Amino acid sequence: MKLIARNNTQEKIHFRSDENGDDYIEGYAILFNQKSKLIREWGEVFYEIIEPTAPDNVLRDAGLNVIATIDHNREKMLGRTKSGTLELIKDDTGLKYRIKKPNTTLGNDITEMIKRGDYFESSFIFGIAEKGMRYDNTEDIPTRYISDFSTLRDIAIVINGAYANTAVKVLSRELENNPDNETNQEENAAACIDILQKEIEILTFKI
Repeated sequence: MKLIARNNTQEKIHFRSDENGDDYIEGYAILFNQKSKLIREWGEVFYEIIEPTAPDNVLRDAGLNVIATIDHNREKMLGRTKSGTLELIKDDTGLKYRIKKPNTTLGNDITEMIKRGDYFESSFIFGIAEKGMRYDNTEDIPTRYISDFSTLRDIAIVINGAYANTAVKVLSRELENNPDNETNQEENAAACIDILQKEIEILTFKI
C-alpha cells in the first residue's frame, strides 16, 4: 500500500498548561478545505484539498492506532492513540492532535525546539480509499479533492511544510505565568520561493 506524506506550515506557537498542570503539544495535522502548495507527484502536477469527510472512517475504527512522531521517524515516537497519550479531535477547522508530552529526553528536546521556533510545522501520512478522491480540471492546474482516507499512519512535527497554514503549540505552565510569551510565526518565505523545487515525500509501506 502506498502511503502519502503531506506537510502543513503553521501560523503560530504559544505555551500554556492545562488545569491539571500537565504539558501538551497540540496543533492541527490537517486543515479542511485548505488549498495546498503546488504538488508534483508520480508525473502529475496539482493542488490538493482535504475535505472534512476524509478522516471519518479512520476515526470510527475501534482499533485506531495512530502514532505521533518527530519527522515521521517511528523511533522518535511522542505518543499514540492506543495508549491514550495521543488524542485526535475533528472539528470545523480540521483534524487536531493533542500529545501528552513525555517526560523523556525526546519530549523535553522537542518542546525546547518548538519554543525556540526551530520546529513549527505539522504533517500526516495517509492512504486514499478507492473512491476517496476526485479532480477538478477547470483550471490550468487541476485541484485534487480528498474525501476519504483508507488509513492514517501517523501525525508528526516536521521541519518542512506543503500546505499554507496549520497551528502547532506547546501547552506548558510557562504561559500561565507569562502570557506575553506567545509568539506569532510568519509563513516561511523561503519555502514559498522553493515551492516548484520541492518534491512531496512519498512513503511506500508493505501492509
